[in-house]
Amino acid sequence: MTRYLIDIRMMGSVKQQIRSLSNHLEEKFRLGTRLVVPHITLAGPFSTNDEEKLIKDFTRICMDQKTVPKYEVGGYGFFDETRVVFITITPDETLKQFRYQLSRTISPYCSLRDYDLDSAEAFRFHATLAMKLDWLTFRRIQWYFRKQESVIYRHHPIRATLLRNAKILCEYDFIQGRMLSPAQARSRATLKRDFDILRLWDYGGGE
Repeated sequence: MTRYLIDIRMMGSVKQQIRSLSNHLEEKFRLGTRLVVPHITLAGPFSTNDEEKLIKDFTRICMDQKTVPKYEVGGYGFFDETRVVFITITPDETLKQFRYQLSRTISPYCSLRDYDLDSAEAFRFHATLAMKLDWLTFRRIQWYFRKQESVIYRHHPIRATLLRNAKILCEYDFIQGRMLSPAQARSRATLKRDFDILRLWDYGGGE
């Protein structure tokens, strides 16, 4: 079955922080394939029979977005029922509404899960560190994180990505205000331009 996912890929120093933490968890608890690539899920995984409409709706909603969403990375959280360990993400109102609009738009023809249909306020933004853990390992990690410092970082969600079977279909660059092809999304030159613009914003005090 073809699986789609809409997410925000973490980049720059926050990505490196989370990757280092994941590597540390792997060494300490031998998690293996239960680790995941750092990202913030906006919808999915899901399936659909209308990929063309999905791409059009994703593109339209992204390009209609006039304000760059933001989020803060914070402490650690746990989903007890599914034994998932994650880093908490605090979105601004723009990111909340962006995700909500996406889910409501594609829900009539995509097999979204119940939590994808949560309200803008109820949806729990997070970046998964490890999943599908056995109960003992899950509890050990919970205990371990009681004494660990939070990953505190403020960052622009530079890109919203639409993936098919874990491969990029297209990616919207909020910083440059344009949709990227898979090749452009992987381009170091494109990423460098994003961070050059962010540095200008930092010095200029605006967007």
